[in-house]
Amino acid sequence: MIPPLMRTNNPNNIVYLDIETTGLSLSQGARICEIAMLKVSDGIETTFNQLINPNQLMPELCSKIHGITDDMLKDSPKFADVAQEVANFIDGFVLICHNASFDLNFISKEIMENYIQPPEMYFIDTLTISRQYFSFSSNKLGNIAEILDIEVKEQHRAMADVLTMQSISKYLFNNLYRKGIDTLEPSYFEQSLTYPTI
Repeated sequence: MIPPLMRTNNPNNIVYLDIETTGLSLSQGARICEIAMLKVSDGIETTFNQLINPNQLMPELCSKIHGITDDMLKDSPKFADVAQEVANFIDGFVLICHNASFDLNFISKEIMENYIQPPEMYFIDTLTISRQYFSFSSNKLGNIAEILDIEVKEQHRAMADVLTMQSISKYLFNNLYRKGIDTLEPSYFEQSLTYPTI
């Protein structure tokens, strides 16, 4: 189902999504170690926030960035345990991410590896919007927040980044509306991965 255009003055039926991982490269085996989502539907906000046991050791460099350690993850569920819940949470909603291809490639891979029918994913990328319509000196999430004087309680943790992204998005969407851009068309995420063979 193709979602309707998103109104910049009243974003609705959206899910802000962010993940933390054990590395930057799917091809080199990096996995999700935390996922956070904030759903906004008709004024009601619903959250999902979960540490994920990636079934691999956390590289020290990554741990220094997001502060997630092996000890924090050892008793957490594996993605397989929450894959269906994640798919259900985002199904039918427009995803808002900062650098969406990174997050959605990981999400898509994890869902498909667990033989769950992936939902159609439509998204709006705040990184793309920042580059296309604004002139920030840096388009990193934390730097935009600093420029806009948005308080960031904790960088590089999934829910903290989701809340930062929500605040930044309000600024972006409100300013687009003032510029006469009433709607944004969500992009379709092409899930090129195939189901693993048994």
